[in-house]
Amino acid sequence: MKRVIVYELLPDMVLARPVTNANGLPIVAAGTILNAALIERLQELGLPSVYIEGDALDSGGKTLAELEAELDHRFRHVAHDPIQQLILRTIRTHLQAAHGMGPDIEKPEAA
Repeated sequence: MKRVIVYELLPDMVLARPVTNANGLPIVAAGTILNAALIERLQELGLPSVYIEGDALDSGGKTLAELEAELDHRFRHVAHDPIQQLILRTIRTHLQAAHGMGPDIEKPEAA
């Protein structure tokens, strides 16, 4: 299961947890396959994110180069900020390790 920002949802993704309203009542059941209309409705609800079936480390089929290019794009406005650049390097190291291209990262043990 992975958490996905509502504006990054794609058709055919499957909800891993139900979507609930402000009162905690389910409005979309877990196991629902998303389509364009449902994604638009979730966006209109103002939800920040939902849980989707799949591995949290799943890259959505993107290559390491594509992920790094996306990362550079997201951090393009903070190139002058040393703290943000440290965060960028840390995330890049994590991506590379997750793709077997860098130093191994310690994975949390399953409970």
